[in-house]
Amino acid sequence: MPTLKSPALPLFAALALCACNGGEIIEAMTASASDSDSDSATGSTSASTGSASATNSTTTDDPTVSGSATDSATSDSTASATATDTSPTSESDSASATDSAGTDSTTGGTDSTTGGTDSTTGGTDSTTGGMTTTTTTGDSDSDGTTTGGNGLWDTPNLWYSVDKSLMYIEINPMDGSVVTLVHNQLNPDVPLWHGQNGLTMLEDGSLLGSRESAQGTQIFHVPEPPTTENTPADAVYLGLVPNDMQNQAPIRVEALYTDCDGRIYLMDTGVHVSSSEGNRLLRFTGDYLKGDLQFEVITDLENASVGDIDDMSPGIDGDEVTDGVGFAMDSAELWQIDYTTGTGMALANTDGTWGIHALGGPLFNDLMPRLYILSAGDADTGAELMEVNIMDYSNSPPLVEGPDLNLNSGYNGWSGLAGPLTECMTTIPM
Repeated sequence: MPTLKSPALPLFAALALCACNGGEIIEAMTASASDSDSDSATGSTSASTGSASATNSTTTDDPTVSGSATDSATSDSTASATATDTSPTSESDSASATDSAGTDSTTGGTDSTTGGTDSTTGGTDSTTGGMTTTTTTGDSDSDGTTTGGNGLWDTPNLWYSVDKSLMYIEINPMDGSVVTLVHNQLNPDVPLWHGQNGLTMLEDGSLLGSRESAQGTQIFHVPEPPTTENTPADAVYLGLVPNDMQNQAPIRVEALYTDCDGRIYLMDTGVHVSSSEGNRLLRFTGDYLKGDLQFEVITDLENASVGDIDDMSPGIDGDEVTDGVGFAMDSAELWQIDYTTGTGMALANTDGTWGIHALGGPLFNDLMPRLYILSAGDADTGAELMEVNIMDYSNSPPLVEGPDLNLNSGYNGWSGLAGPLTECMTTIPM
């Protein structure tokens, strides 16, 4: 059962920004679809409350950067996957890696060019006394205002996926707190590699995912993401992102992003997952749900004034989300980024790691948008969800802790963060 935590402070929304995922890659492939994590978590309800309010500002305002956190994101490790827990931001490449049986190696970033198996054990969910188990439907509307005609598109919710698991987080439309977290097994029709997971929500409430490793990037689709416990998340494998011969082979995608017109973007990590060299923002041009994964290059980020982006989020302008200028995460560093130019500025160092997503004001009763980030967790703790104060970019204490997946390598929060995108006008050129 996940651990729900109450936010200590109300969050305030103010800066006119716009933006959307994270981290390194480790090694092994899941060589057998039968090697599935049978872990299924029960959700826990939280009585935590906290209201948020916002004052409008323009994107030209200089943000107040919160500098209290220390950056754990810059080291480049060459340790093997059997090493003890290190910073989740360290990354390295290795020709082969061996998982230490029964232990969670968290030296993230060790790449394997061999098709090893990901040996995971049955995960356990962290629990605290006094929590009640709930199931959720995700079909309620916060204020009667619909944005897409779909339950998941019209209510505040967040998702992340790691290894063989998919986590659903129901957000309270009253105050932005967490109602419950539901952990289900991810059941792809083709085995997915063990690596960094990108995730974005489509307008019909389905999820599009990416799974990156040294072998390349797999794309998959979850047509009906489950919001109730003990419900496997069936996923359809769509194919490998093709190499366009303009960058390293294979292409490694760390993050996915949906704009206001429903177009899908990919963050190409370039020559290495720990640097911005060769980074590019790509956009699908074909019918990706039918396996056409051709793309075009929108922005060359190699020489851009932003970090090595791990996850992408919409931005916030007043009480609405925008897509041309948004938020992004680079190993705990929160950025503002213009997706069309690659320009941006660092806003704060946070307690998150890779995942980030903004939810628009229409999803909440007070019409105030909210920004959330996800931590990587470690060998003993699950990923933690936090809310970011978009006035000073400080983050709240954890709102909920996800399950400990008992991974032999990688992180419990080795994923981007996805959620609905309220109706908005795109500012990204065709």
